[in-house]
Amino acid sequence: MNPIHITIKTITLSSLLLLLFLAVSCRKQLDLEPHKIYYENFYQTPEDAVSAINAVYDVLGQMNMYNGSLWLIQDIGSDDCNARPTLNDPNLREFQSYSIGANNNYIAGVWQESYLGISRANIVLEKVPPISMDSALKERILGEAYFLRGLFYFNLVRFFGDVPLVLKPTSANLTDEELYPHRMAFVKIYEQIVTDLSMAADRLPASYSSGADKGRATRGAANGILAKVYLTQQNWEAARNAAQTVMESGAYSIWPDYTDNFKEAKKNGIESVFEVQFYKKVTSENSRIVISGLPLLPAVFPAGVGIMTPTTDLLASFEEGDYRYEATFFDSYWNYTFDPHIWKHWDQSAYDPDETSQSGADFMVMRYAEILLIFAEAENELSGPTTLAYDAINLVRARARNNDPAVLPDLQGLSQDQFRAAVLVERRHEFVNEGLRWYDLTRTNNLVEFVKRAKGDQANPQSFNYLFPIPQRERDLNANLTQNTGY
Repeated sequence: MNPIHITIKTITLSSLLLLLFLAVSCRKQLDLEPHKIYYENFYQTPEDAVSAINAVYDVLGQMNMYNGSLWLIQDIGSDDCNARPTLNDPNLREFQSYSIGANNNYIAGVWQESYLGISRANIVLEKVPPISMDSALKERILGEAYFLRGLFYFNLVRFFGDVPLVLKPTSANLTDEELYPHRMAFVKIYEQIVTDLSMAADRLPASYSSGADKGRATRGAANGILAKVYLTQQNWEAARNAAQTVMESGAYSIWPDYTDNFKEAKKNGIESVFEVQFYKKVTSENSRIVISGLPLLPAVFPAGVGIMTPTTDLLASFEEGDYRYEATFFDSYWNYTFDPHIWKHWDQSAYDPDETSQSGADFMVMRYAEILLIFAEAENELSGPTTLAYDAINLVRARARNNDPAVLPDLQGLSQDQFRAAVLVERRHEFVNEGLRWYDLTRTNNLVEFVKRAKGDQANPQSFNYLFPIPQRERDLNANLTQNTGY
């Protein structure tokens, strides 16, 4: 399905408009066929409730969300990747140079799609409770809506800071505040995110027995994202406790082989806490993350676009023998050689080179390895590098040895500052091209220094770049939206 561009003003015009989106919203990822929906007969049956929550999930897979913009901005805006020198996309190149303007299409798309998802979640939370249906299913659907709304707001607050807080579907008689909402202080946004994810954790199941429900949010996903929210807020104790809750659930572990995380046959597996679903059999549901990293070689990778390439700084930061390096990067294939590119998401056992555009590679929003590293970071901030902190980070490093005891020795004997730096490096190597690095640099106050170190004169980030600009098209429609400092 093509991305649907919608402004904050049109979002708030009428909930009737949002019902039109539901007509195509039942994603194949959940094994439900689309059907036509009319306002006068909708929100009556359990099937309507399931279709409504599927419509919220649908937003996650759009180009302006986890099928493109979110991780492209993250990678190119961080010290991990450069935009390809010949990339003919001025909007994306703005993140390379840090000349980001309020008219940037990627920024506008993230805003629009996030509020579309929030609007759909709000409709579920209002319309599903009155439906006569199985109480357990109803609670689960409400938990999913709380989870997804919390995730959308978490992305928004990290990108923009203060944003409008919309928690109800628009009324029949639109008020000025509905049409022209003000920005809410980011502290209040975080409070709502914590509330939503906590409500989700209370309602969601630990797992799903039906394969058709794979990919839906779980209790572990809610607690896992909650742990990251607390980490971002530097609420170390709450972050540690939320991560520990996930660890003690026994629902997750890490794959023995790092590359298993990116195998078609192991989607939604033991390490997956939450991932956005894509499908190889449906063109509109294909993932673009594979071809974005592959070089453009018509004779080998006809679909490769090589939008970004890893920085020399990233490549040089790996310890010798780290298995994740060869699993993540390549610089030759067949008789061709080229600058290093990212291939970690390409499952070569499932797709030939000329089939990579048809990939169903899911996007990993959170893996269990991140839970371990959140726990290690928070534990260190509370008590220094304890045995528990070392155990968590060394479990991740042990897998990266790939059964070679001569490389990546266990960390030990570090000061609190050294351990803090080690966790940040470990996260960098573990999650290349998984949409985390820019967030890590901003929350640790390292963005300006690290990007300048990696990109030199190519980029000139400033202190105000810790937030992105409020999209100009939204401000043109809503005079109550103030602009972030520096833009």
